[in-house]
Amino acid sequence: MQDKGRPAASNAAEDRRDEGAVLRHVIEVHPATLLLSDLIRELGEPDDFAKRDGIERAVRELTKGGLLFRCEATVLPTRAALLAYELLAE
Repeated sequence: MQDKGRPAASNAAEDRRDEGAVLRHVIEVHPATLLLSDLIRELGEPDDFAKRDGIERAVRELTKGGLLFRCEATVLPTRAALLAYELLAE
């Protein structure tokens, strides 16, 4: 049921918000290596399917966009993502 005080966010808006949260978190913990399971545990509730799925989708989309590197279960920011984050933080 929709909360009457706040309009429901579109799927695209939720995906964008998840992508931003994932990217920020991965960059902020860098150079520490994160496993996807760590990322899910740190950003959401591992037992909440919707939250876990949103994080997994965000990692997939950010990887396709060249902002994350994924090898097996490891998730790392790319050099381009680190540079862009640095430039935007100034």
